[in-house]
Amino acid sequence: MSLNVHETNVRRSCEAAKHFTEWYYRQLNDGKPVASAYVNGHAAYDKAGHPPADICINGRVVATPHEWEQLLEEQRRAPKQPDPNRRRVRYEVEALDAHVINADYRFAAPAGLLDKYAPADGVRLMISVLATGTVYFGTGRDKGDECWEKQAFSDSFILVPNWDLLERAPGKQHGRRYLVVSHNYRAE
Repeated sequence: MSLNVHETNVRRSCEAAKHFTEWYYRQLNDGKPVASAYVNGHAAYDKAGHPPADICINGRVVATPHEWEQLLEEQRRAPKQPDPNRRRVRYEVEALDAHVINADYRFAAPAGLLDKYAPADGVRLMISVLATGTVYFGTGRDKGDECWEKQAFSDSFILVPNWDLLERAPGKQHGRRYLVVSHNYRAE
């Protein structure tokens, strides 16, 4: 692998990690769904027989992204706040790390895309992403601002290309270019 290909892969993996985490935590903070970020239910992966995403939340195996969303909803509801219109849970990412696991990921890729995108294009990446930060429970950042608890958290994701998107809109790349195949969340 030439230095330019390596630099492309590093740059693309960092960009992908940044775009993915910005979207993901904005969804969490706004109380919106995140299930579409996982390989579950995506045609190319379903057709190829890809297993559902591995999701582990504080040591508990979660069967589906929808079950994870139910846990997030429970987190948003408890404890009750005097003003139901204000956010109860807020995630702030403080550090982000990304590494290419496989620069030529091919599983479930339609043949046309393998011909169209070479590994040197930085599109066929499998990426490890580690996001760490603080999750705040309440509406502020400290006790005086109605925040009664905060915890450090870490999220570890393995991302793979979103073949459905690449096949549907080549070049435009609107939407999430990568999907989660493995997710491990920990909070203190």
